[in-house]
Amino acid sequence: MMNNRDIYAGLTLRPHARLSISNEFHGLSLANRNDLWYVGGGVFQPWSFGYVGRSTTGARSLANLYDTSVDIKINPAVSLNVYYGHAQGLAAIQTIYPKGRSGNLGYVELMYKF
Repeated sequence: MMNNRDIYAGLTLRPHARLSISNEFHGLSLANRNDLWYVGGGVFQPWSFGYVGRSTTGARSLANLYDTSVDIKINPAVSLNVYYGHAQGLAAIQTIYPKGRSGNLGYVELMYKF
């Protein structure tokens, strides 16, 4: 959204022609301490346009996101992707979710091209 600030750094390593490792960091914050933190899934509710604004009581720092993905090309038609991300909730998220401010996401994807 437009009221967010994202400080970003990334590193991609290719130690082999079939292997790619990508690491990223995002420092996420609100642009202004008076902004609301907007969350939602998009236009699916006509009365809210799918987004809700939450007050962070003046806190700006949302989260630090650390993630890694590994892509392995097994052969020309098959590839494997493994992803893991950790979001470390900071002051703004902690004001809304004091007991569970951090989150993790991981998945494994096997792709077959035909």
